[in-house]
Amino acid sequence: MNFTLFGYPRTGKTTLFNILTGSHIEVKAYEDGKREPNQRTCPYPDARLDKVWSLHPEKKKVAATIDFFDLAGISYGEVKNSTFLNALRKADGLVHVVRGFHDPQIPDPRPINPKGDMRTMEEELLLADLVSVESRLEKLDKDLKKAKSPDGEKEQELLGRLRLHLEDGKPLREFALTDAEEKQIKNFAFLSQKPCLPMINMDESGVSGIHALEAEAASGRKNTAALAFCGKIEAEILEIGDEQEKQVFLAEYGLKETTPGRFFTTAMELLEVIFFFTIGKDEVRAWPVKRNSSALKAAGAIHTDIEKGFIRAEVISWQELVKLGSLQAGKEKGAIRLEGKDYIVQDGDVIYFRFAA
Repeated sequence: MNFTLFGYPRTGKTTLFNILTGSHIEVKAYEDGKREPNQRTCPYPDARLDKVWSLHPEKKKVAATIDFFDLAGISYGEVKNSTFLNALRKADGLVHVVRGFHDPQIPDPRPINPKGDMRTMEEELLLADLVSVESRLEKLDKDLKKAKSPDGEKEQELLGRLRLHLEDGKPLREFALTDAEEKQIKNFAFLSQKPCLPMINMDESGVSGIHALEAEAASGRKNTAALAFCGKIEAEILEIGDEQEKQVFLAEYGLKETTPGRFFTTAMELLEVIFFFTIGKDEVRAWPVKRNSSALKAAGAIHTDIEKGFIRAEVISWQELVKLGSLQAGKEKGAIRLEGKDYIVQDGDVIYFRFAA
């Protein structure tokens, strides 16, 4: 899984990157001519994994990981021409960092307008997709005039419908696609089809209204959400080593938790990702899969050999496992279920796969 942080200049992208990853990147690095994205791989924090692992502390604990990329600011109106277009297309999820703070030391040529900037950026993503669609349609038109192709005609028809949708100002994440159509356009990696999480970097004075701002920013936006954070406050919290002191600092500003906890929960919901756990010979591991994945698909996430030789899945919820204390106790109490390849994996399942080697 990976997320790319992007947005217009001077919005606090690197500040958010530091907050989410625990890094200490110099926030002015891009102003000094640095163009390579910052990158960090972080473990996904999951208290459920910790509790399952606590039953087997002698084993290694392996969390799922998330790759974060922090891009330099993209100038207004330049998404379709950006040198970072490929980086955006490779992302599983986009994090649009939006400026919602005033600071005379960090001038901005435009009025501070978070909702307006979110709308403008969405329009830029739509335009980048429209350029891709029109370019491909132009080539298809030439090719089909030379020789008929059933596959080419199907693609032309689908892209024609996508073009109308984009011209109507609607992101492709709102366009209903069949599984076959999803595969047909997968290689385009359309930007407006990707889950996008706007994160508004706000003033200290607005912290008390953080949830109201999020609700307003997310209203009217389908298949998306919005979060607000105060980069200045959280950058200071990042420097505090003592956990108790951090909680005191948060309480002073009326904050219940820092941004990472809220981000990870919301981001996984947008990606429609859940986690199941395995207890192996040497490790206890978390595995991410798409929501509504079958046991067969989950087996393949571990190894293709397990998927090919799948016999059955032995399943118990993490809560039940922790309550009983061990897999052996789960078997003795009849709490472990035997499921077939079509079983839909539930978030937090602990699974042991039986397979033929």
